[in-house]
Amino acid sequence: MKYAVYTKWHWPSGVLSKEKIRDFHRQLKSEGTTAEDIIWWVIDDNHHQSLVVYPSIIAAEAEKADREADRKDAANSRDLVLLEETMGPIYSQLSEL
Repeated sequence: MKYAVYTKWHWPSGVLSKEKIRDFHRQLKSEGTTAEDIIWWVIDDNHHQSLVVYPSIIAAEAEKADREADRKDAANSRDLVLLEETMGPIYSQLSEL
């Protein structure tokens, strides 16, 4: 069963540009993330939310340490604050029906 990780972030100095976020996603892809998709959207100038879709909870757990290390680095270098995180199994996905 697929597994989702949802987060909400605060950027005190302003959200990164679309190009920088795309570059970050390209880097994750080239490094071999097991995530099937990452959906990233801006709420306002200082907040964004994201949804990462993994093929399973096992894949999500396997990358958990990497996610936490990336978050720690982002918090230190970009003054980024994780406001909310929820995760769980995906019961239905329109694109899979």
